[in-house]
Amino acid sequence: MTTVATVAFVALTLWLGRWQVDRKHEKEALQALLEARTHEAPVQLTGPVPTAQPLLYRHVTAKGEWIADKQFFVDNQVHEGRAGFNVITPLHLAGSAAAVLVNRGWIERDASYPNAPKVAVPGGPVEVRGLATTPPKRYLELSADTVSGNVWQNLSIERYQERAGLQLLPVVLLPDAPTTGLAAVHEKPDAGIAKHEEYALTWFSLAATALALWLVLNFRREQ
Repeated sequence: MTTVATVAFVALTLWLGRWQVDRKHEKEALQALLEARTHEAPVQLTGPVPTAQPLLYRHVTAKGEWIADKQFFVDNQVHEGRAGFNVITPLHLAGSAAAVLVNRGWIERDASYPNAPKVAVPGGPVEVRGLATTPPKRYLELSADTVSGNVWQNLSIERYQERAGLQLLPVVLLPDAPTTGLAAVHEKPDAGIAKHEEYALTWFSLAATALALWLVLNFRREQ
């Protein structure tokens, strides 16, 4: 019975490890695609798109006007060891009813914390150039109250769109040049290859451990 259970367990963990290796190869292909996109010609944002995938990690340009009264701040952002906020401002796209969220940069907390510092929003038409990204899908909520005034614990396009009553593109634009007085926020493509490498190693290690235990137990039994 022990042998049957060991064989079944080893077979299962080897299969799971192999599956994670296959997923790693898929993510490597995705990583190569995303990195290649960063070298392509910029895409003009002109209106709504159904999904973020075609734009993800492409250089884009957007023309329009800032929606100043909808600006908000994402708390607990660290830059060079200091805590602060990312400043997120919707940009109403010219000739469209849609808007795109722009992460204009990082600013340090000041004496008014937990309120956000004052960050001016320029008026009139602007053109923003930068990288199209998406917010993390997994995040930690420090409390049930995730929004306080114009300060958010995390950036969720869907949640903000519902609260602000805006039609938003499913990406966040990281400008090539941040607003004066703000630190640039950078992001590189990460398809999550390391996660699958870790999972594969875990499953293969469990298989090796189970096999080693079976060999030791059976060797002692024969003794």
